[in-house]
Amino acid sequence: MRAGELVEVQSAKGAFLGIGYINPQSLIMVRMLTRRRIAIDEVFFEKRISNALKWRGGQFGENFRVVNAESDFLPGLIIDKYEDALAIQIVTWGMEHQKETIIAASERVLSPKNIVLRNESSAREEEGLPQNAQVVKGSLKQEMTVRIGPLRFLVDLISGHKTGFYFDQRENRLLTRGFAPGATVLDCFSYTGAFGVHALFYGARRATFVDSSVRALELARENLRINKLSGGEFIKADAFDFLKSGSEEYDLVILDPPSFIKSKKKVKEGERGYIDLHKKALRRLADSGSLFTFSCSHHMKRQRFRDLVRIAAYAKADVYLLRELTQSPDHPVVLTIPETEYLKGLILRVSRR
Repeated sequence: MRAGELVEVQSAKGAFLGIGYINPQSLIMVRMLTRRRIAIDEVFFEKRISNALKWRGGQFGENFRVVNAESDFLPGLIIDKYEDALAIQIVTWGMEHQKETIIAASERVLSPKNIVLRNESSAREEEGLPQNAQVVKGSLKQEMTVRIGPLRFLVDLISGHKTGFYFDQRENRLLTRGFAPGATVLDCFSYTGAFGVHALFYGARRATFVDSSVRALELARENLRINKLSGGEFIKADAFDFLKSGSEEYDLVILDPPSFIKSKKKVKEGERGYIDLHKKALRRLADSGSLFTFSCSHHMKRQRFRDLVRIAAYAKADVYLLRELTQSPDHPVVLTIPETEYLKGLILRVSRR
């Protein structure tokens, strides 16, 4: 069978279990689409996308994740809505074979003026799929301005990370309100600055944005401007190097790195990376300062993430857990699919010994 073909799944005794699509070269050979014997066609995708939209209940305005792969029982498919534009990301052969059907179903349910395919990801590479980004409907400009919560952000739907913005941190950024007033803030792995911009909006005295991408920092600078905020400092640097080389302390440090653990084989290596990162960050955090820290790997268990921070702080500081965080509800967690809970976050108060 060819990768991406639809197959019927049966038990050892021949009982019908469902329909999915196969990839004999993948670690997950079959990804299930339905437990019922139904056609996988445009009507199927229309119903799934409509259900995903209904479950979100209009609580996110015009900008949010409409479909979050397995969380919405559409494995391999992500659809993000930015005003009247859709960014669609397909990461498996099964969904690649359904690409035209998905686009048609998305148009019928969401009526977008613009659609861009953001088909560049490590998951596509693992599946042996080509990397590309293309506008398939409309005349989308590289950047557009969207309102998310109380602020506006420039997003690059064609070449920005993922689909241009990280909706999964929406609620977590709002929590900076309780820590930002009068604070000096360090936003590491800042990307286009959403955490730091929120902190400044909520009264931070100054925010330092650190990212390795010049383009991301340019957008972060623009995001301050369009929200009429000041007090930003923008530094192009590897976050590890920045934390190691300097001595200035900050009242609030935010660590939102990319995933250190792409597979089970990388768990130990990734854990060492998290310990090193937190050791370096803690030395730049002022006494009685606050730390927002995250892991976006589903391979990282919540308790283990706590343990790694504790190890990093051993004999140097007392770390108080104020709150545990997770992903925004437009990235739903399905308890019967534990892998759908990938984002783990901690809000910590740190007291030097």
